[in-house]
Amino acid sequence: MSESTSELTVHDVTEDGRDVVLLDLRAADGSELPPFTAGAHIDIHTGNGLIRQYSLCNSSQERYRYLVAVALARPSRGGSEWIHQQLKTGSRVTIGGPRNHFALDNTATHSVLVAGGIGITPILAMAMELEAQGKRWEIHFSARNRDEAALLKMTEDFVRHSAHGSLHLYLTRSEGGQRLNFAELFAGATADSHFYCCGSNAFLDDYIAAGKVFPAAQVHYERFSSDQEAATGNEYTLVLARSGKEVTVHQGETVLDALTAAGVRVSYMCSEGVCGSCEVRVLEGTPDHRDSVLSDAEKAQNNTMMVCCSGSLSDRLVLDL
Repeated sequence: MSESTSELTVHDVTEDGRDVVLLDLRAADGSELPPFTAGAHIDIHTGNGLIRQYSLCNSSQERYRYLVAVALARPSRGGSEWIHQQLKTGSRVTIGGPRNHFALDNTATHSVLVAGGIGITPILAMAMELEAQGKRWEIHFSARNRDEAALLKMTEDFVRHSAHGSLHLYLTRSEGGQRLNFAELFAGATADSHFYCCGSNAFLDDYIAAGKVFPAAQVHYERFSSDQEAATGNEYTLVLARSGKEVTVHQGETVLDALTAAGVRVSYMCSEGVCGSCEVRVLEGTPDHRDSVLSDAEKAQNNTMMVCCSGSLSDRLVLDL
């Protein structure tokens, strides 16, 4: 694994939602941080050897800090638990990025922003960017109840002072609460609207199914975790175009497994096709796409793939490596 990283200081830690901590990360010397756009995430390297991706939830105009909200997963795979227990004001933390595979379409004049639970994090940053651009937006935020709604205070404070957007809150387990009706959401939008959604896989599956009434290029989403298994069911040959080297991918292996065994270094982070750090250009052949980063249109072009989880449908796959 190879990627440039930097060390930031935890300037502040606050709570905004049950079991949700908001980390304010800054450079120790107060210098500006690398720029980002709404929808971007950073990698946090935990002290127990893990790397986890978290969406930036502050305005991209704030060059002095990165804000990330971390919900305590139950059960935790070790990342969120370490962050909740170990990171305090003054702590030092190593990060990678930022990277963005969930960017706004700048041609859209109206954006519908949909969040399920902690999925509000990139959605809130999107609303801030659209507000700064003077474009129309609306947030549809689904949570169990107010106490468990991540960043609800931060979201309501922002919307209260906004001029171009609105907030629609759905509290599914509160008395008198209601569920977000995706069919009605799409039916009530204008033909030129763009939609963005982040949440659990089940939440996203319902959103994607209802969104088929719109062109795929207008229905955007980002997953927390993969909804597919890695492609490891067949054997094929990788051709590395820059060196001419050939590598056999055996049944039971991923492309990343085979490349690593052959001594070929490729950047990777999540190993399940959700962060986009292992993207490699495809020059020839047909990938078996299993990632949650590329859109259906991008997958159909077959000119790039995530090597940590995707495989090959052809006997030979020529990569720009």
